[in-house]
Amino acid sequence: MILVDSSVWIDFLGSSPSHAGAELRRMIVDAEPFALAGVVITQVLQGLRRDVGTIEQYLSQWDILEPVGFRTYQEAARIFRSARAKGVAVTTVDALIAAIALEHGATLFTLDQDFTRISAIVRLPLYVY
Repeated sequence: MILVDSSVWIDFLGSSPSHAGAELRRMIVDAEPFALAGVVITQVLQGLRRDVGTIEQYLSQWDILEPVGFRTYQEAARIFRSARAKGVAVTTVDALIAAIALEHGATLFTLDQDFTRISAIVRLPLYVY
């Protein structure tokens, strides 16, 4: 399973998508399986200035990977602490997205370089296109 991060969705929905946005478009057209996380949906929707209802409906088509429970948040905190111990600053939200991806055995599709640093610490698989 591929977990598509907000950075890719924002690129995809923008007026001039990059290669990542084009790759997501290809994945959609080819009906490749992928998912979002609830927090990713929140990040995408909070930045919208137009077509909110349409984009909400569009995003609702895909599976959502959610935290399973307490252990997800424990893992997010462990990722955060491990990164901090190595001098790498990550946000709580990024640590949570990484924990959700790991918990579900998902590969993360992202443009956010913070996840490259996280992947070096916790072996988070990243989607390379």
